[in-house]
Amino acid sequence: MTQEQGRILPHTVDLTVTLGEEHPLELERPIVVGSGPLGFGNEAGGTLDLRDVGLFVVRGISLHSRVGGPLPRLVEVPGGLLHAVNRENPGADEVMDRHGASWRAAPCAIALSLVAPSVKELSRLIARVERRADELGVAALEIDLTSSCDLLDGRRWESSVDEALRLIDTARGATNRPLIAKVSPTAHELRRLASESVDAGIDVLSVSGSPTGYLPNRTRRGPSLAAGVGELSGPLIRPGSLAAIAEAASVSGAPIIGGGGIGSPADALDAFAAGARAVSLATALWADPMLPGALLQSLRRAVAARGERSVLALSGSALGS
Repeated sequence: MTQEQGRILPHTVDLTVTLGEEHPLELERPIVVGSGPLGFGNEAGGTLDLRDVGLFVVRGISLHSRVGGPLPRLVEVPGGLLHAVNRENPGADEVMDRHGASWRAAPCAIALSLVAPSVKELSRLIARVERRADELGVAALEIDLTSSCDLLDGRRWESSVDEALRLIDTARGATNRPLIAKVSPTAHELRRLASESVDAGIDVLSVSGSPTGYLPNRTRRGPSLAAGVGELSGPLIRPGSLAAIAEAASVSGAPIIGGGGIGSPADALDAFAAGARAVSLATALWADPMLPGALLQSLRRAVAARGERSVLALSGSALGS
């Protein structure tokens, strides 16, 4: 194929995306590494080529050190993993001290995923991060609404739209950086949360969090995870994630990062078709660190085959008029 024949060459396709308007997050590629599987940044460079990534979201950090879940905290289930790591981290200051240099040198944008059990603690955490964010090259902040909230007796922030919006409003008042709100496909009243979170202050909605799950152990006299209930990752959650992406895209004024069970270029194309403007990869990168590069090639071919020049032409193609 040649451009002289009126066709688009895949290598000429524009893969850049701008997420959000008031506080835009500009990405050279619409591929996000979700928080968790690849750690805080130093580990990622030796695992995959970050030049194929648009945004790397650092593993969740909290104001103070956070102890991981008791063992066993990871079990295999049909079609995925059940885990209860509990967002283990040594605290914001130590994470920034240890890994900040790798963020500055990264060939992609960096976002910090923030974990806080209360509005007050989130405010203090953002203040701590903001003191060094410019120096460390932090492009955006992700508010993890799939983490636990003290006021909700340990249930997730996303289980109460009112509490989730209060947390977002607090974050917006503490930073001028692009704000990403991370939710799972099973967030309570997802349509309301998606539609009202923009007014509360988010710029991007990431429908990429893990839904909860439970599995008895082999004796069926207790849970397979020491913590009991855990979080699910892997191909088994993909259909539910796609449904949530489509639902959020239909009502939200914010651009959607879609994730959950994406393990192949075809899976990622499905997420775009459901309304995502960027896709989030997570545990699949353990099995296939070359996935981002393969996805970029697939995106270019898919856009060119439609006779379009921008990857944004793929977003929402399955939603109808």
